[in-house]
Amino acid sequence: MFGNNDKFLADLANKGYLNTSKDEVLKAIAETSNWQEFEEWRISTVTELNIGTEKFKDEDWFRVTVKCDYEFSCICPTIERAIEMAGMYQQLIMHLFNQVGWPSWASINSVEP
Repeated sequence: MFGNNDKFLADLANKGYLNTSKDEVLKAIAETSNWQEFEEWRISTVTELNIGTEKFKDEDWFRVTVKCDYEFSCICPTIERAIEMAGMYQQLIMHLFNQVGWPSWASINSVEP
């Protein structure tokens, strides 16, 4: 779509998924203004995923936040796009950890200073 041959992020978006259906996400948002899920993907390593509504350009959009030491957030016009972005951020966090570690480490090669 954008004329770039590097498909890494597009592939992450395709691999990303939520364990919760769109209908369940929408139901949680309708009832509590926020859908939240915690996913453990390593021993004692849990990613927090949130989708809620937020006013943007005088319309209700969807605020996505995904965090596990890293934190990513965006605002999306549709629930479908919000779910795509949540899944992509989740995959990105796992890849960043596997390739460069956590941001709370002292450096890429050392946990402690």
